[in-house]
Parts: sequence; C-alpha cells; structure tokens
Amino acid sequence: MATHTIGAWQLSDLLVTGPDPFGSDATANDAAVNVTTLSLAPGATLRMVTLDDNDANFEDADGDQELVAPMVFDGVAYGSGAAGEVETEYSYVIRPEGSTDPADNIVIYVLEFEAHVHGIAATARLTPGVTYRIVGIESQDPVVPYAGMAVCFAAGTLIATKRGPKPVETVVPGDRLQTSDNGYGAVDWVGRWRVNGRGASAPIRFAAGVLGNDRALYLSGQHRVLLRPVFGPLAGEEVLVAAKALVGLPGIARAPRERVDWVHLLLPAHEVIFAENARTETLLIGPQALSVMEPEQARDLRRALAGAPQLALPARPIVPPGKVERLILRHRGGDPVADGLRALRV
Repeated sequence: MATHTIGAWQLSDLLVTGPDPFGSDATANDAAVNVTTLSLAPGATLRMVTLDDNDANFEDADGDQELVAPMVFDGVAYGSGAAGEVETEYSYVIRPEGSTDPADNIVIYVLEFEAHVHGIAATARLTPGVTYRIVGIESQDPVVPYAGMAVCFAAGTLIATKRGPKPVETVVPGDRLQTSDNGYGAVDWVGRWRVNGRGASAPIRFAAGVLGNDRALYLSGQHRVLLRPVFGPLAGEEVLVAAKALVGLPGIARAPRERVDWVHLLLPAHEVIFAENARTETLLIGPQALSVMEPEQARDLRRALAGAPQLALPARPIVPPGKVERLILRHRGGDPVADGLRALRV
C-alpha cells in the first residue's frame, strides 16, 4: 500500500445555486449542467485527506482507498482503514462564470466517505470569490492519477535555505527557505508520500539550464514554475505555469520511473522559492488549520498558521495549461519547439 494526500472541500464549504449536483450518492445530475453554479463559502478551508491505496489512481468502486487516520469531514467522524473508505463516485467539469474558454475548465471529483457524498476534490485549486458554473459531466465512474491533483517536488531536489541548499526530503517545519519576494520564510508543514511514477504520474524532468536550474529538476505535473512571457498580453509579466503544460519543449519531458517520492512544502503564504536554483511555487492552500494525519500534527499546524492571512492568494498570476499551449502555438515559426520555448522565458 502507498500513501496519497489530496486536497478537498467539504459540501458545507460550498455555496450552490440551481439543481443539486451532489444529491445522489451514485450518479451525476444531468439537470445541473449549464444551470448550477458553485463557489466557496467565506472561510472555506481546503482539507488534507490522506489515504492508503494499492495503486496510483483515485477512483470509483475501489474499496482499498482508506483513510490513514481518523478524521472529521463535513461534520461526520470517520475511522481509519476499513472504517474510512473514500471514493470518487462521479465528476463534473466546471468553469468560471462568464468564461467560454475550455482552457479554464476544471474537473471536480465528487467524494464519497463510507458510501455517502460529502465533498469534492479538483484538478486545480478553487479561488475564493469566484463563481463556477457546471458545464458538463466528466464521468460517472472517474479514474484520476493522484499525481494529477498533487503539487510537489521529487525527493532529492535541492531547495535553497538560509543554511544553503538542502534536499527537499530533509526539510522540516521551522527550516527557513529563500523566497523570491519575502526573504527567508519558515516552513509550517511538510507532506510526503510515495506513488507509482509511470504514465500520467511520471515526473516532469527539466534539464539543467532550462529554468536556470543548476541540475535536472523533477516536478509533479501540477507543480507550477515561474516564467516571464515575451509575447502577448502577459509580455514581461511573471506568471506561474504548470509543469505538464511545458512538456515537449526543449529539455522538458516526462521521466517515468517505478516509484517516486513526492514532498509538499507549506509556508504561511504562497511563495516562489528556489529549487535547483529554478523559481518554483510552494503549496498553494488556505492558511487556516488543516486536517492532517495525526491530532498532534493538526495542533502544531494550527499553531504555526495562527497568524496567517485569512486567505492564501497566488504569489503570481496563474496561467491555465490550455492557455499556455495556445501561447506557444501562436508564436511558432521555423523551429516550432524552440520558438515555443522562447515565447516563455524564465
């Protein structure tokens, strides 16, 4: 069994208008498509749900997806192991209200705890204050790699700290990381797990020098790196782009392996830090206390985040993967791939 952590919102965190998309424990609601909207309630907090699973996919009808430790979710207490089975029963495609651009699509996976729907996970973080409309049913039997919802560094990655470069797997709460904007920031929380490193879960490899990195850098597909476009409306602006959107450009490719150990780093605010000397993000998450694996860890994390802002905002604008692909295509020339890389510089 391997341990996987996903971020989730409780149904009580959501404000929903229109036909109820979560009324069934078995099937998505056709009547909700293009009618129902949802947004995060004030004070909604992303919760960490940590599962033991015998494969690399989060899915429907998999009785081996079990909570590592007891937790309360959406007002209900669950045990660990067989007393805490979690599945995704169906999934929707949502999009910010008013957008007609498929590049803005986010998939939300409806979560069942012990056979009853109580929350959602997503392929991207939902933004407070944004209203999303359900624009489609993605699946009645979803299967999604855990890595598709993870934002993390591969073990072995050197992170710049006040005491010099340090392998990410040795970083502990209290270590001070060098940030791009705010000097040295103390780590509040570190999450670690091991998953299958093949297929959609394979790490993305950035060859030395591609992002100004001193050595090859390995990230999960959802992990964002900092770039500065040289064309288009964002020319000259620093933006964050998911690693998976850059696959195929020179020096950027998937690097399958049998297993990969991922590490999350959480600071009191979303920050740009230095990994192998490349600028990348920390974990983007609401700064309220998180539900973690053990009560002692939960108390420590609440203490560490006590003085954090009410909401965590991205350290830079985030460009959706679909828009990154179009930006690259728009500026292709005689050497398409090289031109694409020049369109998005560090």
